[in-house]
Amino acid sequence: MQFATTLVALGAVLTLMAAALQENSQDEREVLYRYTDEHGVKVLNDQIPPRYIAAGYEVLTLSGRILEVVSPELTKEQLSKKQQRETQAENDRKLRMRYNSVADIENARKRKLITVRQDIAALNANLFSLNNQINNSEAAAARAQRNGDMVTPEQLEHIASLREEKQVVQQRLKRRKEEEQKINAEFDQSIERYEALAVQ
Repeated sequence: MQFATTLVALGAVLTLMAAALQENSQDEREVLYRYTDEHGVKVLNDQIPPRYIAAGYEVLTLSGRILEVVSPELTKEQLSKKQQRETQAENDRKLRMRYNSVADIENARKRKLITVRQDIAALNANLFSLNNQINNSEAAAARAQRNGDMVTPEQLEHIASLREEKQVVQQRLKRRKEEEQKINAEFDQSIERYEALAVQ
């Protein structure tokens, strides 16, 4: 008799457990959303009005357990700042991988500037030579005029050609000097950032 009573009690417990499990299972399938409305009040509902989604919300079970927290969408300014931070972090990582010291950065600067400075020196020499040729050609034309001779079309064409070549060289020289300044500015920034990272 006692055995039968125990079996009945055990059956009742199992039935209650099965019901609870079924209820919990159903509770896990159905969810509620908790969001903040325009008045700053927390609202619990079975759906979220579209205008509140961007502000973030929580997904909960019927029993109140939080299943998921959806963060607010970033504003354009926040997104821009986040992208800047990520870009800076990636640049810092590359800087640390590329160089072991400030001396390494300075050596890299020197190597990069060698060709640029050689070109600047060659262009300056070319410009000096062109100026001499222009001066000599113009002086020869002036002498011819003083002596009553005609300046030939070939002489005028030669002077014009030298002046055009001088302009081309000047433009190339300007670009190379700008490149030198840019390289120096980039390496100055690298050194400044490397030193800032070293003290962090």
